[in-house]
Amino acid sequence: MSINSNNPVVEQPSNFEKRVLRALLVLAVLAIFLLPAFNANAFSDEAGIQASSVEPGTAFNEAKRGEMFFFAWPYEGKRTAAALDGEWEFYWNALLGPDDFRSSAATLPEPQMVSVPGPWTDYMLKDAGEPVPHEGYATFRLRVYLDETLTRDRQTLGIYPKSIASSYRIWINGSHKGGNGIVGNDRSGEEPGSFPKTIYFEPQVGWNEIIIQISNFSQRNAGIWQSIEFGTAEAISWIRVARVAAQVFIVGIFFVMGLYYLFVYFNRRQELSALLFGLLCLSVGVRTIVLGESTALFLLPGLPWEWAVKTEYLSISMTALTLLLFVHREYPQESFSWAPRIGGAVLLGCMILVLALPARVYTHYLTAFIWGVLLPVLLYAIYIYGLSAIRRRKGSLTNAVGFLFFTVFALNDMLFYSGFLATDDLLSIGLFAFLLTQALNLSARFSRAMLETERLTAELQETNRSLERTVEERTFSLRESNDKLQKAYERMAEMEQFRLRLLSNISHELKTPITSIKGFAKALRDAVITSEAPKYANRIYERSLLLERLIYDLIELTKLETKQAQFHMMETSPISYFKELFVKYEWELLEKGIHSQIVLPQEQNADKRYIVLIDRIRIEQVLANLVSNAIRHTPSGGTVSLILRLEEPGEAADGSGCAIVTVKDTGTGIDPQMHRVIFERFGQAVQPPGAEHRGTGLGLAICKEIVHYHEGKIWVESEPGAGSEFSFYLPMDSKRKG
Repeated sequence: MSINSNNPVVEQPSNFEKRVLRALLVLAVLAIFLLPAFNANAFSDEAGIQASSVEPGTAFNEAKRGEMFFFAWPYEGKRTAAALDGEWEFYWNALLGPDDFRSSAATLPEPQMVSVPGPWTDYMLKDAGEPVPHEGYATFRLRVYLDETLTRDRQTLGIYPKSIASSYRIWINGSHKGGNGIVGNDRSGEEPGSFPKTIYFEPQVGWNEIIIQISNFSQRNAGIWQSIEFGTAEAISWIRVARVAAQVFIVGIFFVMGLYYLFVYFNRRQELSALLFGLLCLSVGVRTIVLGESTALFLLPGLPWEWAVKTEYLSISMTALTLLLFVHREYPQESFSWAPRIGGAVLLGCMILVLALPARVYTHYLTAFIWGVLLPVLLYAIYIYGLSAIRRRKGSLTNAVGFLFFTVFALNDMLFYSGFLATDDLLSIGLFAFLLTQALNLSARFSRAMLETERLTAELQETNRSLERTVEERTFSLRESNDKLQKAYERMAEMEQFRLRLLSNISHELKTPITSIKGFAKALRDAVITSEAPKYANRIYERSLLLERLIYDLIELTKLETKQAQFHMMETSPISYFKELFVKYEWELLEKGIHSQIVLPQEQNADKRYIVLIDRIRIEQVLANLVSNAIRHTPSGGTVSLILRLEEPGEAADGSGCAIVTVKDTGTGIDPQMHRVIFERFGQAVQPPGAEHRGTGLGLAICKEIVHYHEGKIWVESEPGAGSEFSFYLPMDSKRKG
């Protein structure tokens, strides 16, 4: 079923679909031509004998004047039966039994020969010259002659009266064999009950008599209107069981498919076509199970006859209604908007009448219902399917062929129930073929849906992978941005903290020299100082130099701590570089009256040279600061040693090579508690009493920042009165001379 296939999509059927459609089309055409000639009750040539004019061995296929002769079974297989069709004796308004026929023939009414099967409304009353009415009662009688060769083994025979309306009793060879309902001579005395039964009897050589009493005051149909089949007990039993099994099989398929489509609808409510098609399957399933072999009455013998007939008519109306709505739902472009409303109103009205009225009333309008309601619905559906196939809507070709098959069997049932065909109820077969085409269309649609789902799933997976990569990239980018922002924030926080501390320190440290400058300058201005004016002017000059140096050191330290200072790194041989520096500052020491000592390593490996990556000017600044501090704290006559020691890779504690520079003096020394303080801003060791303050307290902090930038470390070893030993190391590498 092409659920929601109402979009105007052109579909090209596959090769398999084309082969199936061609086969169904051929079967449909054959059915159209063969159904009118089909007679389910036909049998082989050797059926019966006319008693008055034939000799043994001659065979006719129908009864004559109420008699039928069998000299040989009219079939070869054991599971086939003959039909007791032809002329039967008919006694209108008379319920005659075996005893009545054994009495004098003069007391019996004159029989009328009628054709069986067929409703007795087709008969003409011989005396009155008018048709037999629907309501009334009558007796049917047939004598069957069985040759001795057929009864020698005394095997049990059987008859299968399928449709006798509306109640009947059967006698065979004078023995009552049962029936259906209660036969009465008026409406109050009758109880209808009509469903197929199998009746078995022991045959006798020669004539075998079959008497059937029938009454009808309950419905439109009356009399024996379908063939009575005759054969061995095995054949009759097998026919009954096979037909019931086939009906149950078909009904089971209808119910399973109906429930399947209902479940589809309950799981996906927008699939209204699934709901309608499911109801269509269930409607035909219900109709099938109460007609034909009447399996519902066989399985539920307590079901009232009236409600069984109502179920039959309601299921027909429901089938037409769901078919009309289903077609409109599937192809709205080809449908008329008024058709479902008008058709639905008419069919619902018919269903209400069936529920409100008894069967003896509404069954008389069956012919009008068939040709006035069901046929227009069928023609409308044919028009819609045909137009959609011409316009090549998606799935319409398969649906059109399947519905053509359904139409053939629907027309058969219309003609059968109207009395124009002597076939049987075959609508279930037509719907079964229609269901197969719908299933074919549904499987093709599901296959396309699965392929589309797989394609979309693959695209979705690729999109998800791409999205994951994008998310990862964006996350990484955001993480980097966050890290940068965090670092920037931390840097700004540090700068802000440093700015506050710097301003605080500047305001504190600049206060003393500025105060001195202001005091000396004011004294000179006011002529308070006259004789020693040059001396105080010199003091102002010295304080200005100190102030200038302090400002310079603060700016330099700020640049270093905020990573704004520029470094120009270059590979340098440590021995030659520091040898040059030591010699340069040796003269300055001598000028101060301080002994100097230079210690350099011996270059033992001529094929190697040692490399340090440094900013030469910045490292000289570190050494100059350390030498300046040593000169300041070493008295004249003391000693300052400049030492360079090299540790090759593997000798140092951390496994890396380094160049260690040490400035050692014999000065005043530093308390160990001050070792960490002196490397902080404005950190100064405690000066001995009487010592002149000449430093800013920023030099060692600047040295520390420069050494740290070179990935080195600076430290001090000192005791009060034992001198100081300042050292720093720089990472070193060794390279072979090329």
